[in-house]
Amino acid sequence: MSFDEPLILPAVPVAPTRASFPVVAPIVPLIGGVALWAIIGSPFALLFALLGPLVALGGLIDHARSGRRQRARSEVEYARALAEVEAAAIERQSRERSELRAKHPDVAAFALRAEQIWRAAPPGSRDLAVLGHGRRPSMTRLTGDTSRPEAERLRRASARLADAPLTADWRGGIAVRGEPSLALAVLRALVLQLCLTHTPETLRIESARSDKWEWMSGLPHHHAPTGAPPNAERGDGPTRVVVGPAGAGPTPTGVLLTWGSAGSTIDPRCGVVLDVREPDDATLVIGVDRTELAVEAVSDAQARAMARVLTDRGQKLYGRYESDQSATFSAVRNVPGVGSPGGLSVALGCDGDRHVLVDLVRDGPHAVITGITGSGKSELLTTWIAGLCSAYSTREVSFLLADFKGGMTFDALADLPHVTGVITDLDGGSAERAIASLRAEMRRREHELALRGARDIADPRVDLPRLVIVVDEFAALLAEHEGLHRIFADVAARGRALGMHLVLGSQRVSGAMPDALLANCPLRIALRAADSADSRAVIGDDSASRLPGGLPGSGRAFVRRAGDSAPHPLRVALTSIADLADIAASTRTQDAPRSPWLPALPALVTLEHLRERSLREHSEADAGVLLALADDPSRQRQFPIALAETGGLAVIGRGASGKSSIIALIAAQVGDAIVVPEDLEGAWDTLMGADESGLWLIDDADDLLARFPPDHSVAVSERLDRIARAGRLVVTARSLSGRLARIVDALPQRALLALSTRMDHVAAGGEGSAFRPDLPPGRGRLATGDVQFAWTDERPSSAPARLAIWYPEVLTGVVTRQTDAVVDALRASGDGSRDVRLLRQIPAASRISDIVEESREPQILVGDGEDWLARWGLLQELRARHPLVIDADCATELRTVAGERSLPPYARPGAGRAWLCAPASRPVRVNLLGVT
Repeated sequence: MSFDEPLILPAVPVAPTRASFPVVAPIVPLIGGVALWAIIGSPFALLFALLGPLVALGGLIDHARSGRRQRARSEVEYARALAEVEAAAIERQSRERSELRAKHPDVAAFALRAEQIWRAAPPGSRDLAVLGHGRRPSMTRLTGDTSRPEAERLRRASARLADAPLTADWRGGIAVRGEPSLALAVLRALVLQLCLTHTPETLRIESARSDKWEWMSGLPHHHAPTGAPPNAERGDGPTRVVVGPAGAGPTPTGVLLTWGSAGSTIDPRCGVVLDVREPDDATLVIGVDRTELAVEAVSDAQARAMARVLTDRGQKLYGRYESDQSATFSAVRNVPGVGSPGGLSVALGCDGDRHVLVDLVRDGPHAVITGITGSGKSELLTTWIAGLCSAYSTREVSFLLADFKGGMTFDALADLPHVTGVITDLDGGSAERAIASLRAEMRRREHELALRGARDIADPRVDLPRLVIVVDEFAALLAEHEGLHRIFADVAARGRALGMHLVLGSQRVSGAMPDALLANCPLRIALRAADSADSRAVIGDDSASRLPGGLPGSGRAFVRRAGDSAPHPLRVALTSIADLADIAASTRTQDAPRSPWLPALPALVTLEHLRERSLREHSEADAGVLLALADDPSRQRQFPIALAETGGLAVIGRGASGKSSIIALIAAQVGDAIVVPEDLEGAWDTLMGADESGLWLIDDADDLLARFPPDHSVAVSERLDRIARAGRLVVTARSLSGRLARIVDALPQRALLALSTRMDHVAAGGEGSAFRPDLPPGRGRLATGDVQFAWTDERPSSAPARLAIWYPEVLTGVVTRQTDAVVDALRASGDGSRDVRLLRQIPAASRISDIVEESREPQILVGDGEDWLARWGLLQELRARHPLVIDADCATELRTVAGERSLPPYARPGAGRAWLCAPASRPVRVNLLGVT
């Protein structure tokens, strides 16, 4: 789900118009009844006369009733739509809150998900500490009609996210003030949070000598391990954090975390202040900003328990092990049997003094790993992948990693050259792309084997690396995207010969993984299972269900290969961040393998990039007008596409979807393209003034047609229809309807960008299954594939509207409703060389010759339509020999007064525009007061 796309509030229902009382309807029966009475003389005929008023009254009552029902239905529909928007906003904010908590865990979150301790975090998140939970700006946005109070309240409520993590940069120092025991509890939580997030290699804690901080003495962070590698974040050793009471005097250099009573003096090195009154009543002060929040507090006993967890993990990572604990990765990295040719062998850990090796080729070709949350499944996958990357080159093995727990499991592995891609949660479009990409990879490998005349990838004539597809939370993947089941089943069935191997991680297999797929995965590893049935489904007995819970059972598992008569115990070796950095450094010179999974189309493609790519790939689009970068996962390629030489293109998308940029893109490449301006007068002049050849570009054509008056809209539509059929036309629109739909149907290509609803997408000609509301600007579908239209910062220029100049040589008539104002304006704008008069001041019997003879100066007569029609003879004589200037606000008078039957050029009302109607000439647009 994308938070960039706003939710649209429904429009407020429009009240139905009130019906006026009919006048003719009751009078007609009344006259008929009286006439009938006069003819037949029966008084009963007069009853007929009453029908008219009664029917009219009944109609009014019925209209009022239907209006009330319509209002009620509209209000119910509005309330339903508003409730749907509110539900969508709540769902979005719930997901936003969950994502923020996953990205910024506090101590309680780490306690629930112990496997995330010291795991890789998103860039920059390690610099932020969770100071508490409160209200923060939300990424969920609501737009639309907010005239109703309830809609405005919903918009305001959705603008803030409640109970969300509030973070700040802890490296600027933190001071906690409040009742001493409470302030100490809050500071304990902050110190623990830093220790849970950062490894002892990157963080060192120093505390004041006090029994209040005795719990810290066993932390691996409190005494940095001997020979710890340099801090990658600072480059000069672990970050130093000093914890102590406020006002304790000079402290060593480092990040300062202090505590003190309410109102105590704050050390200037603390840029963040927490004033705590109660755990759910605190104030965060950063500079001049103050935020109310609830804070996390940890008791001394809880801190000691969590310190023991960190101490145990630190012992595992830094080499202090008991006999039954696992080895480090460095201890099993190069044991005999690892890296054997022709296979994919690696040591995953130990069983007492014996190293446990598995070979994905000989013991597989596919593997299943199960284990409940906290059992160590992520650590096992990390060690397995790290071992293979250390033992084999990129020419021998490559990896495609998929994680559906938020993308944290494999983040630390992404920099290894063997890893061709890390995939996180898929939406509908990405799932389809995944299927197409994997099928393309299978076809490519089949073709390579056939080309070499080989039966499988083990043939020495074949030079292909084995591809290991590792999926964590595989059951969650299948639950969301059933279509992926078939492609994984296909890989499982044919992967051995093609060199494609699956390593599928899941919390359980019973009812979650298809039996046919499980049957093709003979290599089984079970960490702690939730029940004996799941343990038996994986390794054949209930050993995994008897493993202890919590930390003692974490990283303990049972392995069963196809040839094993019983499962073998395993203590998983732990891989540290330093181990991964060492592997990355030692393999950095190896060539990156070909990725079976092309990265998604970029959110921004520039015209320059598209040109370079087209020339580099010798694309067929070289000589054309470049449009976009097309994505073809079925053939594992992305390539430039161009506008067809003949025909045209229609682009349909909502506002801010990138439509206008496409017009600018084409105009930047076609110097003589005819760009229709947004201004209606300029648009009319451009469309009606040029021939129909060349390339025409129109942005928001639906809005353009809607803004023209009906007669002008029809003329423009007919013109566009001819251009579309005879020449080349590129139009963009928000929706298709009426005349525009017929015009677009004549164009050979149609691109669909982001649209607001599935209904809009289908109405524009798309398939309902292909609707995606979260597309970035410029992303859409052209033909049957996804494309990213290129962007350019050049903006097209268009010709301005043309205004003719009129010259009153002898006599000119002006028709306007603002007669007095126009007369004053014409007199003020002149230089005294013309005579401007009101028509009603001229004697009724005056002829043209009389008016002309009265003055030697050019005459301008100004009157409204009624004035001119009242002087019909004078008007007829003037129309035959002299021009008329018709104010654009008097469109009706163009026919009644000027007798003009042809459609005049569009003139914007209320802008001082007019039409000059000269004898035997078509009307032209002029400035009413622009007389020279």
